[in-house]
Amino acid sequence: MTVSQYFVYKRPIAWTLLMATLIAGFAAYRAMPQRQDPVIQIRSGLVMTVYPGADPLEVEQEVSRRIERKLAENPAVEHVRSTNREGLSAVFVDLYDTTKNADAIWQDLDNKLASMTDLPSVGGTMVKPILDKDFGDTVAIMLTLASPPVTDQEVAQRAGVIRRRIEESRAAREPQFQNHRWSAVIVHPSTVDSALLERLGQQGLRTLADQGLAEDGVTIPLLGAAVIDFHVPSGADSARIETALAEWREAPRTLSHPDVWPGVVVENPTDLEAALRQRCQEEPGGVARYSYEELRQLADVVQDRLRQSTKIGKIEQMGVVDQRIDLYFSNPRLAPYGLDFGQLADALQKRNMTLPGGTIELPHQNLAVKPSGKLRSEREIGEIVVDVRDGTPLYLRDLVDISRGYDDSPRLLNFRTRKFPAMDRPTGPVAAGSSVVPVTGSSAESSVEASAASGAPQLWTSRAITLAIRQVKGTQIEEFSRDVDAGLASLRGVLPDDLWIERTSDEPERVGFKIHEFVQCLVEAIVIVVLVSLLFMEWRSALIIALSIPITLAMTFLFCALLGVDLQQISIAALIIALGLLVDDPVVAGDAINRELAHGTPRDVAAWLGPQKLSRAILYATVTNCAAFLPLLVVSGGVGEFIWSLPVVVTASLVASRLVSMTFIPLLGYYLLKGQLGLEAGMAEGGKGSRFARIYNGFSEACMNHKWASLTICLIVLIAGLSLLPLIGTNLFPKDLHSAFTVNLFLPEGTSIHETKREALAAIRRIDGLIGKDVEGYTTFVGQGGPRFWLSIVPEQPATNYAQLMVHTRDKRHTYAVAERLKAELPKHLAAARVHVQALESGPPIGIPVQFRLLGSDVATLRRLGEQVKGFMREIPGTHNIQDDWDPEYLRVGLEVDPERANVSGVSHEDVAMLMNASLSGYTATSIREGDRLIPIAFRLRPDERGSLEALQALSVVGSKSGARVPLSQIGTLRPEFIPPKIARRDNERCLTVKCDVAPGLLASRAYELIEAKLAGAVPEWPPGYHFQIGGEKEEQGKGFGSLTIAMIVSVLAIYVALILQFNSLTKPLVVFAAVPFGMVGGLMGLIVFGVPLGFFALLGVSSLIGVIISHVIVLFEYIEEAHERGEPLRRAVIDAALVRLRPVLVTVLATVGGLIPLAIKGGPLWEPLCYVQIMGLLIATLVTKVVVPVFYVLFVEDFGLIKWSAPGEHVQEGPPAEYVHAGHGGHHGPVVPVAPSPALSPIPAIAT
Repeated sequence: MTVSQYFVYKRPIAWTLLMATLIAGFAAYRAMPQRQDPVIQIRSGLVMTVYPGADPLEVEQEVSRRIERKLAENPAVEHVRSTNREGLSAVFVDLYDTTKNADAIWQDLDNKLASMTDLPSVGGTMVKPILDKDFGDTVAIMLTLASPPVTDQEVAQRAGVIRRRIEESRAAREPQFQNHRWSAVIVHPSTVDSALLERLGQQGLRTLADQGLAEDGVTIPLLGAAVIDFHVPSGADSARIETALAEWREAPRTLSHPDVWPGVVVENPTDLEAALRQRCQEEPGGVARYSYEELRQLADVVQDRLRQSTKIGKIEQMGVVDQRIDLYFSNPRLAPYGLDFGQLADALQKRNMTLPGGTIELPHQNLAVKPSGKLRSEREIGEIVVDVRDGTPLYLRDLVDISRGYDDSPRLLNFRTRKFPAMDRPTGPVAAGSSVVPVTGSSAESSVEASAASGAPQLWTSRAITLAIRQVKGTQIEEFSRDVDAGLASLRGVLPDDLWIERTSDEPERVGFKIHEFVQCLVEAIVIVVLVSLLFMEWRSALIIALSIPITLAMTFLFCALLGVDLQQISIAALIIALGLLVDDPVVAGDAINRELAHGTPRDVAAWLGPQKLSRAILYATVTNCAAFLPLLVVSGGVGEFIWSLPVVVTASLVASRLVSMTFIPLLGYYLLKGQLGLEAGMAEGGKGSRFARIYNGFSEACMNHKWASLTICLIVLIAGLSLLPLIGTNLFPKDLHSAFTVNLFLPEGTSIHETKREALAAIRRIDGLIGKDVEGYTTFVGQGGPRFWLSIVPEQPATNYAQLMVHTRDKRHTYAVAERLKAELPKHLAAARVHVQALESGPPIGIPVQFRLLGSDVATLRRLGEQVKGFMREIPGTHNIQDDWDPEYLRVGLEVDPERANVSGVSHEDVAMLMNASLSGYTATSIREGDRLIPIAFRLRPDERGSLEALQALSVVGSKSGARVPLSQIGTLRPEFIPPKIARRDNERCLTVKCDVAPGLLASRAYELIEAKLAGAVPEWPPGYHFQIGGEKEEQGKGFGSLTIAMIVSVLAIYVALILQFNSLTKPLVVFAAVPFGMVGGLMGLIVFGVPLGFFALLGVSSLIGVIISHVIVLFEYIEEAHERGEPLRRAVIDAALVRLRPVLVTVLATVGGLIPLAIKGGPLWEPLCYVQIMGLLIATLVTKVVVPVFYVLFVEDFGLIKWSAPGEHVQEGPPAEYVHAGHGGHHGPVVPVAPSPALSPIPAIAT
C-alpha cells in the first residue's frame, strides 16, 4: 500500500495526523525566536592600545606594526588593518569568511597579545593591547536617559538669593559709588571651589581698573555663585567692559565643569532672573537641571534593574563623563616654600595607601591589624600635612585649590534633541501612547531653542546617557522587550518624575512591525493564490488549494524549528517566495484527482491514483526546485549567513508541499473533489475553454510548421534582450527602510571635544532648518561613534574632532529621500566640517560607495598619489564628498629638550614630561573610592597660568636629581610642527583610501569604470612598490556575486544530473534548459522596466528562476512521454501535453506572481529586485515553455535526431488495455477496481484549423 492509499483508506489516522501537524506547526511558529535580521557571526575584532604622548608615526612603528605581525601568526586571519592616531592604536582583525569556530580564534589571538613583551612602556609599565571581539555586535535597544532643562522656578530662586546679596553689597558702598554699578554673576555647583572663580573675578576687576572701565570693584562671597560688582565711571564704553569680562564669563569652559552656568552681566539686579534664563536657553547644549554625576547614578539604577532579566545581555553606558578631583597649583604660590607639585603628589600618595599591618598571635586566635590610610573624601585631601615649618604644619589646602569636577577631555558626550510645540516646556509626564516613557530622573543638560518661524516647534537639546542593551542570543525579542518595559515600570517612584527615558533605537519595535508587515504580505499572497485558483478551477479545487496552504506552512514551520531557523525578514520573505512553489504540487495532485474522477474512476481510487501516476514527475520537479535554492548554502561569509534561511525555508516548504500532495491532498480530495477536465476538454467539446484551446492549438501547429522561423524569431528576441542588459547598473545591497539615518561630522584635526560639541549642536539647527518638517528628533554622540545599532553602521573610533548625529525621521518611507536632500545641501552650510550623510544599508557595511586603496611605504608619496586620484574623481560629473582617510596635517607644538643642558641642570626628561602633563592635562597622582567607582585626584596648573605659549615658557621645572628649580626656557624650546593626524595600514603596508559619494543618477559601478580607465594610464608612472586596490561597493560585489555565481553553477549541474536520472538521456535535459535563458533575460528585463539596479537579491532571483522554469518543463515532458508510450504522433502529443499542463502551470505561475506582488510593494528596497526579476521572468518563461519548448522538442526529434520517437504504426503498447488495482483497506484486500489506461491522456481528436 502506497502512502497516498494509506491516507485515503486510513482516514481516522489521517485526520489525526492532519490535526497534529497543524497544532505542532502553530506551536513551532510561536516558539521560533524573532529578530529583525538573521544572526551573522561577526568575524571582525578590534585591538585598542593606548600609548600616551606618542605621535601617529611612533604609534604605528612601536605598537601597531608589532601587533599586526603577532596577529598574522594565526592562519585564520585574512586581513589586518590599523589606524594610528596620537596616543592611540586601533588594529582591526578580519577572519576568513570560512571561519567557523571564531571564539577559539579570538581566544588564541588574545593569548598571543598577552604574551607580547616588545611593546613600549609608559611610566615603567608596558602598554597593554585590549581585544574587543564583540566590536561587530549590534545592540537591540538604545535607551537614552535625558534630563529636562533647569526649571524656571530654580532660576528664579537662585536669582532671588543673588539679587538680594548684590543689593546688600551695593547699599554698603560709599554713596558716590552706589549708582552706575554693574554685576557679573556665575552660578556653579557647591563642589566647585569658589576661590577659583573669585580669583578669576579679581583678575577681571584688575583688568577693568587698568583700562579705566571700573572702580570700587568687590567680589561678593556666596555659596553656589561667584559675583563681582563694580562702579562704572562716567563715559566708560560698555562694549569694552563686555570684552574685558569675556574671559571671566566663559570661565566654565576652563574649569572642567559642565555644570557651571554661563556668566551674565547686569546693571539692575532685578534684571538678573531674565538674564540668567536667556543665557540658559542660548547656551549650546543648554543648562541642565541635574549634574552629569546625578545622571550617571540614575543610569546605574536603571542598568542594575534591567540586569535582573535573564533575557537582557550586556549593557553599556554611553556618554558618561567621569568625575575628577582637581588640585589647582600655582608655581608662584609654591616657590616661596621651595616646593613643586611633584613633592605634593608624593605626600598625597603616601597618605592615600593601605598596607597590611600584620597579625597578632594570641593563644587561641590570630588578630589582624589594619592601619587606616585610605582617603574617603576630598575634604580629607586638604588636611594632609605636606611639611612642618617652624613647628607649624603646612597643609595641602594652603597650597592648592581643591575642586571636584569632571574630566575636561571626556571620551564621549551624548545629547538628545527633541521637538516640542512653541512656548511649551519639556516637563511633566508623556501622553499615553507616546514612544517616550517618563520615569523618574534627575540631571541633564538642555536647551530650548526657538525656531526662526514664529509658532514653529522648539528644539530641546539635553545632555544624556544612552544604555546600549543587547539581547541574549536565542531568546524571544518580544519577551526581551517586555522585560525592558517591566524593569522601567518597576522604577516608577524610585527615579524622579521628570527624567525622560526614550528608546532612540528600538529593534523589538522594528521586528514587530516588520514581522506584522511580512505576515500581512503572506496573508495577502494566500488570498491572491486562492483567487487565482478560483479563476481557473471550480470552487472545490480552489478550496483544496486554500486548505493545502496552512497545512504546508504548518509543516514548514515545524521543519524550520527543527533546523534552528529564526523568524526574521529573510525567513518570512522566503515563505512568500515559496508560496507559489508550494502550491504547485497540490495543484498538480488535485488536478490529477479531478481528471481521474472525470473519466469515471471511483472516488476512493481516484483520490490516490491521480497523485500516484504523477509522483515521479512531481518528485523530480521538487528536486529541481530544491536544487535551484540549496546551492545558495555554498555562499560564504556574512552574506551567506544573511541569506542562509532563504534556501533552508524554501527547501523545507517544497519538501512539505511534496508530502502534503501525497498525503493530505488525497484525503481532502476524497471528500471534496467531483471531477473536472483541463483546458484540453475544449478541443473535444464546446466547453468553456474551447476558444482558448483552439487558439493555442492553431498557434502551436503554426509554430511547428514553421519551426525554423519560430526559432529564429525567438533567438532575435533573446539577443535583443541581451543587448539591453548593459543598461542595468549594479548595486550590491539597496538602502533599507528605516526611520533614522546618520550625519557624520569631521572637524579639523586638533579640534577640542567641546568645540566639536558646539559645532554638532549648531549643525542640528542647520539640519532642522533644511529638513525639519520631516524630522522628529536627533541623538548626538561627540568624540566617537555611538552604539552599533545597525549592522552597516561601523562606529567611528575615538577622536575629539568627530561627531555622529542620528536623525530620526517621521516616515521611514521618506528617509532615503530626506537623507539624499540633506547630503546635497548640508555641506554648503557647514564649511568648517567634512560632512558624510549615511542612509542605512541592507547588507554588510560599505559606507562611502566608491573607494580606492593606495598602498606603499612613504607618507608623502601616498598623499601625492591620493591627490591625483582625487583629481580623477573630480573630473567625473556626479561625484561629491571626495576625501581620503588620512586627513590634512595639523599643527602641533613640540617641546625640544636639550639633553646636555638638562643633564647639567639635573633635570630628566621625565621631570619635563610630568610638568607638561600636570600643567595642561593634569597629572593623576592617586584616587579615592566612592562605592564601586574610583575618582582620580589630579594636580593641574591654574587656568590663568596655562592659557598661552608664553605662560608655558615661563614655567620652572624642579629637577629630580638636583632639586633645583630651572626655567623651562633654559633647557627646552617650543617649536610649531605639522604632523599627520592619522596613518592607516592594511596587511603590513601603509594604506591611504580615497573615497567619494555619487549623486542620484550616477551608479557607483559607472563611477568605478570611469576612474579605473583614468588610473590605467596613470599607474605605470607611479614609483615602484606603489599600487592600488579596489574597495567599497565593488569589492563587496565581487565577493557576493562571486559566491552566488558558484552557487548558480552548482545549481545548474545538480539540476542537469537530476534530469539525466529522470529521462535516462543526455539530450533531453538540453531541451528542458532551452527555456531558461529566456526566463533569465526576462527577469533581468524586469529590472529595466522598474528601474532597479542589479544587486545581490536580483541575482538571487535570477538563480532561483532556473529551478522554477525547469520544474514546469519536467511535468510537461512527463505527459509527452506518456503520450509517446501510447503511440500518439509527435506533434499531436506535444500540443496535447502542453494543453493538459496549461491550467496547472497558469495557476502556479499566476499564484507565484500574485504572491510576490505584496512583497514587492511592502517588502522594501531589499526585496523589490528579487520580486521584479521573478515576476517578469516567470511570465516570460511561461510563454516560452508553451511555445519555444514544444518547438525545440520537435526540432530535436525531426531535425537533429537526438530524441527518438516511434511512429504510430511502429509503436505497440505492451500489456493489457486495462490494469486492475485492489482498493486495500488496512491489511486486507478490498474489491478489485478496473482502471482505464491513463484516461487523463486519452487521445484528443484533431481539429481542422
